[in-house]
Amino acid sequence: MSNPAPLERVNFFAGKLLTADDLAQEQTYHLDRHRRHNRFCHGWGVVAGLSVSITDDSTLTVEPGIAIDCAGNELAVVECMRVPLGGLSGKSFLCIRYTERLVQPVPSPTEASLFARIRECVIAELLPIDPSLDHEHNGPGTPGCGLAHPLCVATISRQRGRWRIGSCTYVRGSGGVRLKK
Repeated sequence: MSNPAPLERVNFFAGKLLTADDLAQEQTYHLDRHRRHNRFCHGWGVVAGLSVSITDDSTLTVEPGIAIDCAGNELAVVECMRVPLGGLSGKSFLCIRYTERLVQPVPSPTEASLFARIRECVIAELLPIDPSLDHEHNGPGTPGCGLAHPLCVATISRQRGRWRIGSCTYVRGSGGVRLKK
């Protein structure tokens, strides 16, 4: 487990000239504080939803839900995600990971265009190994390793000509942490 770093916020006062850096630092402070809260008060793992099913023998479907990764990022899947199974062999791990996308381009006097917003997103991907494999003493519900790596939500394998979906992470419930069925 990595120890939390000290946080630093902007000191506002009358007459202070606010710069883009000050405003970015203010956002960074609140994001870091929220992520630290997620990690140390809630731990990593699936919080709710994120059920996985197979559609027409060629596509995985991840239902809406929310999870927290080892960095404290919220992984909010707001609508069904589809992942093609093409070319898959052996056991694979269906993972989701946090990413950010620049959206809403606006004209800029100095550049062709800049982006006015940052959208927090989740990407689903099939990986050959479970990214939390080495989390022996940092299991789900703990603060984890502190890194923003993908979070496994299901195992996928083909046995006797049929796809099999298994568990590889935990679901948080009112009774504590339990293995997803």
